[in-house]
Amino acid sequence: MVAVLREYFHHGDDYEVESVEYCDDALTVLLRQPFDLVLVLSLRAPWRTWPSLSIPARLISMESAIVFLKQMLAANIQVPVIVVSGSPLAQAEEEALANGAFAWIQKPVNLTELDRLVARVLAANRQVQPGERQGN
Repeated sequence: MVAVLREYFHHGDDYEVESVEYCDDALTVLLRQPFDLVLVLSLRAPWRTWPSLSIPARLISMESAIVFLKQMLAANIQVPVIVVSGSPLAQAEEEALANGAFAWIQKPVNLTELDRLVARVLAANRQVQPGERQGN
């Protein structure tokens, strides 16, 4: 899925795409440079090392994207996030949105819908001054 979306968004000069495999790496990259949008491609997005949290690891593995969103909030990283997940749980979607996700898309991904969401996020970002998007 990562390879498909990376290739999809590399069409033309519309987007500059950077992809990472682990949530830890994504947080590090987000702290170093501003981004206009983050796509998290699974509710179970992998972590190389688990963040220090007070919830059992078995729950973290089921809600990795939500942990990622909480870590972004804790680090004051203010970038819109679209979570793409195969989880059918409405509770997971609600929790992701409550923890700062801009949108939730259910797998299988409808690329037309994803394109519309990305365009909406980027249009909203153009109306905000660049220094206001990133909390660093």
